[in-house]
Parts: sequence; C-alpha cells; structure tokens
Amino acid sequence: MKPTTRLRQLLSGGLVVAPGCYDALSARLAEIAGFDAIHLTGLGIEATQLGAPDLGLLSMTELASHASRVAAAVQIPVLADIDTGFGGVLNVNRTIREMERAGVAGVHIEDQKLPKHCPLLAGRAVVEVDEAVERISAACQARTDPDFVIVARTDADVISIREVIDRSNRYLEAGADMAMPVVMQVDGKPYESLTPNEQMDLLRLLVKEIDGPVMGMGAAPPEGFTTADLAEAGFSFMMFAASPLAAAANAMAALYRDMKDTGTDSGYFAAHPGTYSNPLEIMRAVHLDAYAAVEANASR
Repeated sequence: MKPTTRLRQLLSGGLVVAPGCYDALSARLAEIAGFDAIHLTGLGIEATQLGAPDLGLLSMTELASHASRVAAAVQIPVLADIDTGFGGVLNVNRTIREMERAGVAGVHIEDQKLPKHCPLLAGRAVVEVDEAVERISAACQARTDPDFVIVARTDADVISIREVIDRSNRYLEAGADMAMPVVMQVDGKPYESLTPNEQMDLLRLLVKEIDGPVMGMGAAPPEGFTTADLAEAGFSFMMFAASPLAAAANAMAALYRDMKDTGTDSGYFAAHPGTYSNPLEIMRAVHLDAYAAVEANASR
C-alpha cells in the first residue's frame, strides 16, 4: 500500500498520533516503538541539519533530499513540514511535486509572511487570506497522487482566534484535507497563561468551529490531559513536534558534560543504561540485518 493511501486510511479511523522526527534514525526509533506515522519537523531539521533556528532557512531542495532519506528508512507514512511552500504559486507547485517524489505521504503549508518564524518566536505575521488560499489551491492542484495529504496551517492567532477559525475554514474550502490551527496567542493573551482546562476548552472549540479534520499544532496536550482527550475532542492528527529533539539534546548535553568532567563515558552509561548504549543495536535499528542479508546473497 502506498504511504499516501495508508495515511488516508489511518486518518479515516480516528486520531493519528505521529511523533515529531528529524532524521532517519529518529524516524526508525518511532517506527520500532509502534507508531503508525511520523511527523517530519521543520524545527528539528533546521536545528540538526543546519545548526540554525526555525526561521525557514532550509531550501526546498535540501528539505526534499532530507525527507527522501527519512521516508526511505521507514515503512510508515511521513507527514512533512514545508513552511510557506518556498515562494509563490509556481514554487509551491514544484515543492509539492518534489515532496511527492521524496516519498512522503503529505505536507503542511502555512500562511505566514516571509521571513517565517517558529511560533515560539516573536515576529510572526500572516499574508492576506486570498494569497494564502492561492497557496493552498496551488498545492492541491500540483499533486499527482490524489491520496497525497495537504494540510493547511494558519498562524492567524496573531490576529484573533476568530481569524484562525475563519481562515481554517477558507483553506478547507480551497481543497485542503486538514486544517492546522496554531494558537500561541488567544486574542492577545499568551496561550500558556491559560489554565490546562481553559486550554482544553479552546482546543475543543477549534474542533467544533472548524468544518473539517483538524491537526494539532505540535504541542503536547494540556497538562493533565493526554492524546485520548484530544481524540475525544475530535482531533484527527497530533504530534509531539519537538519532544524527541529535546530529549536527544538533553541526553547528548549530559553525556558531553560528563565526558568533559570525568574523561570517560562510563559513568554516564552506568547511570543511563539502555538498549542503544551498544552501537551495534543502533545499527540493528537502522536495518543492519537487511543489509547483511543483501551482502550474503550477493556472495553466494
């Protein structure tokens, strides 16, 4: 089954939880853990591949090349972040074609002005809604595989929650398969200033008011809630976008500090034992047995 068809099938069955991944190894580890799909995070790629913040600095060809390696490493579908589509409608058209060729199952494209900014940073602004609709329409018309999933992200929380809802509905009308409302501000008030119950009420409101499937904005569920609550609220797709990257960065930073202080890695691994303390197990995670079988068959 094609990854695109598989993702469509998953979406028809309720909430899809797809953890954020940023390279082939993180994707494989998510697959081994039993997830049915993964989200290829723009922040993670820019941080790990460029050593840069999430400011849209990656080029389209760099993204497509990286995405192709991630998609080839796993059997589960990949939904990728393509920021604003890398330009005007012609650029969006080419971006979709290249991402299809890369083997991902779908993408999300946003309505920010350039230069784009991660929602965690100040400086976000959105284009006029008609221009954003053109982006979505161009993306939908560009796909050659009708199962390829197009998600329309809006950062219109910089205007108002009403604008987030209205834009989400416009983008769905333009052909998007799913809306992704980003909410870091709630009518000028920081989202994080809301209580967990208020946050959950807002998320329920978004699902209720948006006339189609809704994708979470990448943050974890409000404190005290889980993906089960998001499923009950009616969300279709949810990812912990930066959590794996944060966990990996914390682990590496702790290891490096310990090695610098002690001159060895033994203390760190004694305190943090795990399967992948053995590099051989890392190679097994990334298909060592399959490669060994190819080599063995070739030598017969």
